[in-house]
Amino acid sequence: MQNQHKGDGSNHGNRGGQQGKGKGGFCVCPKCGFSSVHQDGIPCKTVFCPDCNVSMHRSETPEKASGINQDQVKDGEPENVRPKIQFPKVLAEKCTTCGICIDACPTGTIVMENGKAFVKTDNCKRCNLCIKACPEEAIILE
Repeated sequence: MQNQHKGDGSNHGNRGGQQGKGKGGFCVCPKCGFSSVHQDGIPCKTVFCPDCNVSMHRSETPEKASGINQDQVKDGEPENVRPKIQFPKVLAEKCTTCGICIDACPTGTIVMENGKAFVKTDNCKRCNLCIKACPEEAIILE
């Protein structure tokens, strides 16, 4: 049977998510309300709340983004504000070089350097699995 799909294909791949919302907006924690200005190209769901460690959600209105200084928002768009994207960091004084964090990292961004684990942020997806896996609590968000 032939494909009966009609249309121009403009909806191909659209799953009704938050993709394609454009620039501007905010990443908001659904649990505590912490917010940061959305960084273009980084989905809010991949940014974790520094307080609750839960995935953030997109908000288009600054009223819902309680952590934003309203003096930095003009006509609903952030003005010269970049959120601080936090990455896992190994506290060398606590690291026992057990390697559990290296095994837990799905992208292979944790390496041993100078006898301690080190997170290479260029490939880090901020999944925080290394933080959860470390038995010494030697990895923090910074």
